[in-house]
Amino acid sequence: MTALVGYPLGTVYNITNISKDKPARVTLSSVANPNSFAVTDGQTITISNVKGMYQINKGRFIVGGLDTDTMTFQLYDLLYDPVDTTSFSDYISGGQIDIVSYVPSAGQPTGLMFNNQ
Repeated sequence: MTALVGYPLGTVYNITNISKDKPARVTLSSVANPNSFAVTDGQTITISNVKGMYQINKGRFIVGGLDTDTMTFQLYDLLYDPVDTTSFSDYISGGQIDIVSYVPSAGQPTGLMFNNQ
């Protein structure tokens, strides 16, 4: 049995594509799950279980430029620099994002409420 992850427990979203861009653009199957935090700009996330673009796995990133119509967002590192995936392996399939922090309050750094699971 696999332990639930995310905050609240189970807040994991499935990835359907990651572009080779700067910044990378992630496409999700959904941006809002019942009883979970919706994906929003400024959240800190982790990415795991991506097939193909292995360089992105286990990374910690910030969500930016969220488009709820296309269910896409851009990836930024924890210093809010765009993540450059142009030299990464091609995305093949799979992957999840796990929301690990709230959006920071004005004037506060990102990632204040890390999920320690």
